[in-house]
Amino acid sequence: MNSIAQRKHTAADSLSKYTSPRGGYAFRTYDLQPTHRSEGLLPDDILAANLLSLRLSANDVIPLFAEGDEAPQKLLEAMNTALVALSEERPFEAQGSTADLDRALATLMNANEAAKSVPGWTSVTVSKVLHRQAPQIVPIIDSRVRNFYGVRKNQDRKLYHLLWNDLRENEGWLADLGRDYRTADDRELSLLRVADILIWMPSTDPNAPTIDDLTPVTWDHRGLEARGWEGFTPLATLDLSAVPDVPGVYAVLRSDTTEPEFLPERPEATARQAYSYTESDLRSRWVPEASVLNLGRAGTSLRKRLRQYRKFGEGTGLNHKGGRSVWQLTDADRLTVAWRQFPVTFDGLSTRAAESGLIEQFQEAHGGARPFANRIR
Repeated sequence: MNSIAQRKHTAADSLSKYTSPRGGYAFRTYDLQPTHRSEGLLPDDILAANLLSLRLSANDVIPLFAEGDEAPQKLLEAMNTALVALSEERPFEAQGSTADLDRALATLMNANEAAKSVPGWTSVTVSKVLHRQAPQIVPIIDSRVRNFYGVRKNQDRKLYHLLWNDLRENEGWLADLGRDYRTADDRELSLLRVADILIWMPSTDPNAPTIDDLTPVTWDHRGLEARGWEGFTPLATLDLSAVPDVPGVYAVLRSDTTEPEFLPERPEATARQAYSYTESDLRSRWVPEASVLNLGRAGTSLRKRLRQYRKFGEGTGLNHKGGRSVWQLTDADRLTVAWRQFPVTFDGLSTRAAESGLIEQFQEAHGGARPFANRIR
């Protein structure tokens, strides 16, 4: 699970860049708090959310202010109700418990629900409209925040709870950091806004691997282990609880580097799965003296990806066709899998780039040959 603590080493630099008058970010525009209006939100309040990369158009705004009692007007009413209730609410992190937080955010949740019935609107849109009005209590939601905490769409309550716990645990240093920055209209930054900026700004994790860090000197168990690869457990009977639920890359290995016997078909293959390869095709791709047979990536979860890999070999899965050549080895039950996990969120080497880079490094070490099961589709 990610934490805002992972951004501590780059926090001051990120906040300075975002708040700089020369930075080109929305701080000196979006973060100007509008004058309180008793009549509620006006069209310019809605459109100001575009400063945070939304694309609200006239078609998204005009219907809210039309006469009637349809979904758009109900959404505006729900946001105005939330604005009244939240404007004087205690700060997000000052709520005593998640139950207190739920009570405080009840009107916000109602507005999020109302947004579902209006085309072009989501809880993301609502958050960027209302945070500007009540920055101490309304969290900004976007894909980066959701990805950071590993939360899917329509899990707003879960996201609020995770964020609340994270802010409570890191409140001290976040508050100290925030005191050094003020908005263009000379207000203190809310802890929510400080956290949002730190999550949103690029931040390279110093522990994130590079291709050189991942590439072994020798492409075998010993070489991978020396580079920090973990696991080395049987693939066919993989204990998924031992596999980290984070992004990463993996390697399938065979301890015996002599040429194996090949099966004419995958033994557990079903009619709905991809076809098996011919023996001549398999032999043409075999890499002599190579222990690593397949290199792959998991963009979100090694555990999920390797579960798919294993289930495909068992004939019960359909979504891991890549690397399926390994299941046509007569000794496939003796293959092992190793992995290198990545930080969940960082702006460095992607798992896709890591997989490609590792394959290139393997080719360089094996006369241009790709790993046996990394077939070019």
